[in-house]
Amino acid sequence: MGAEGGAAMQRKVEAISRQLSGALAAWPEVQAVVLGEAAESGVLDPYFAIPLDVYHRGELPAGAERRARFGSPAAFEAVPGQLQDRFLLGELPVRVRYQEAGRFEELLGRIEACHWVFHDSSPGLFYRLAHGQPLFVRSAWLEECRKRLLGLPEHYWTVLLEGSQRAFSYALTDMQASSLRDDALFFNLSLAHFLRATASFLFALNRRFEPGPRLVSRHLVGLERLPDGFAGRFESLLREGPELDRGRKCEIAGLLARSALAMV
Repeated sequence: MGAEGGAAMQRKVEAISRQLSGALAAWPEVQAVVLGEAAESGVLDPYFAIPLDVYHRGELPAGAERRARFGSPAAFEAVPGQLQDRFLLGELPVRVRYQEAGRFEELLGRIEACHWVFHDSSPGLFYRLAHGQPLFVRSAWLEECRKRLLGLPEHYWTVLLEGSQRAFSYALTDMQASSLRDDALFFNLSLAHFLRATASFLFALNRRFEPGPRLVSRHLVGLERLPDGFAGRFESLLREGPELDRGRKCEIAGLLARSALAMV
């Protein structure tokens, strides 16, 4: 796609985003509509989507009414078990996630009062709230939440560090055990857990909110504080090759874990 075509497609993305934002703003329950980072990638990128986070108070219309408000788009799916809609509009994929504003206020209150536990961390939610592009705001709610995110107590980051350290330590132990048992499936599951927990640790170390899984790789390499030799070791754990058998990957993971802990 040439420069002209790319610019035209970007205008189409912006137009669809504004169209959806206008439809959502018509619901009095909606406090803010925020466009996510995935919309910035080119439409030929497999990760491309138009992701919208909708922050609301009170009950929203049912799935059928939401679909009608969006213009009855193709391939509409209200995701079971969570308030999320997926559909195609102008042949472009759209994801709309509905977030109860009171949930954020409650979570921020627990963090600010230091009454908070690791599994409540919700870094992806905080990342989207802090860094998304506002398309609609009904009140000062979004601005106030962003200010609160900037002032989270040190306790929050400490709990994140401790929790992610435990997670990658357990994952490393599982990698070593599954390597000795020659259990390929459990080894790869443990390796994936190790990589994710290590990334979480490093985002917390840098006092940065962790993005969603598709954006972790892009933002991880740009962190200011990383262990010595991090890029090469992390890449080695992702690669396959005769020189990178399971035993060797356990060694590399151990080196990476120790170098990360040395930074605390």
